[in-house]
Amino acid sequence: MFQDENDKLVMSFLEHTFFKGWREYIPNWNRIELTFDPLCNLACKYCYLDKHGDELYPKTSLKKEEENAKILIDWLIENGYHPHFDIFAGEPTIKPYFYRVVKYLIDKYSETNYRPEIVVPTNYSFLLSETLTKKVEDLLKYARDRGFRMYLSASVDGKYCESNRPFKHMKNDPRGDKFYEKMFEFNKRWGFGFHPMIYADRIEMWKKNFLWFQENFRKYGIPFYNIYLLEVRNPEWHPHQLKAFGEFLDFLIKYTYKEILHEDKNMFVDFIMRGRGYNILSIFSTIGRGIGCSLQSMLYVRMGDLKIVPCHRTSYKPFEYAEFVVKDGKITGIRALNPELMIAIYTLDAKNFPYCERCPIRHICAHGCIGAQYEFTGDLFTPFPTLCQLELTKVKYIVKGMNDIGVLDILKSLSAPEVRNDIENVEEMMEVTK
Repeated sequence: MFQDENDKLVMSFLEHTFFKGWREYIPNWNRIELTFDPLCNLACKYCYLDKHGDELYPKTSLKKEEENAKILIDWLIENGYHPHFDIFAGEPTIKPYFYRVVKYLIDKYSETNYRPEIVVPTNYSFLLSETLTKKVEDLLKYARDRGFRMYLSASVDGKYCESNRPFKHMKNDPRGDKFYEKMFEFNKRWGFGFHPMIYADRIEMWKKNFLWFQENFRKYGIPFYNIYLLEVRNPEWHPHQLKAFGEFLDFLIKYTYKEILHEDKNMFVDFIMRGRGYNILSIFSTIGRGIGCSLQSMLYVRMGDLKIVPCHRTSYKPFEYAEFVVKDGKITGIRALNPELMIAIYTLDAKNFPYCERCPIRHICAHGCIGAQYEFTGDLFTPFPTLCQLELTKVKYIVKGMNDIGVLDILKSLSAPEVRNDIENVEEMMEVTK
């Protein structure tokens, strides 16, 4: 009886959120991630999969991924669901089943009136192989020819920071200038963007690294804003690295304002408010959900065992929400595993985390990654001190930089009252510390 009630609770919650969103296209409930195995050819210094992959993705579930993915796609179509898809794995392009699964998804939805978007983060190492490059491009052409918007997200940190993402079992990094030329040519040809991570190690190189990106954007005719910057919210930020991070943000603001937008305040404000300011500068607008990442706007399903998890960084066993029940190759229902946590995470507001609820920047802070918080503190919802220092450094330098170029008051006037109040709190802090 208890299990039946929990199963009904999970189904009811999903029906009023994701299932409805997949039928009617509700922005904060319209995506699903098919999460595959963490095997990757890189050993990134900040990667949780490299450190905790065996706990996040049990090895016992590796054999049924392709089969389970097809079962799930069939179930979605049979129920009239047409979510946008994210395909996530350690490095998907090195896995043969990746190509088969995406092609299956395209073929099955081609039989319907819907053409969902497909997004695939990749480290672009496929460009080192002519065979893999052809396979990737053939898949992209296959999608486009059938009316599907398929995008690759270039998870590449850039020439001066790529040492944070070394290859496994390789002494010499094969990603030289020719690799990057191929990368920029590829993204220009297909219209894809770049998603480097801002990490503590080599943070002092990020000014030079950003200029390198912009130089190549100009060379290949790529828009200057086609880069999504995100700080790595891990605990290993030291004071000198925080200072270098703040100085990079100050540089980023002033370089964009002076060198790219030629001191046009209206264009700069539009870039921050509507263009989201490379993501990392977007503290002046709100997002309509309780946490900034896609934790609450995506249903994450692990393909090895068809379990629904909070996200790929929090798929530890105690946090598994539910699992799809399969009989004779078909999904017949959903079994609840931890409905309390499921509802808690999908409805949480990070502004109410411990420490955050009384923080003077709670409305403009990016807040922590709950996976990183769990790994460091043992609790999903408790921030750690260096995270708070990182985010306070971020907002202080952004506020200072915007004030220096004369646009802070304009941005405040366009912001929600609670955002404006937090910015004024930062101004007071900076006045006190002068």
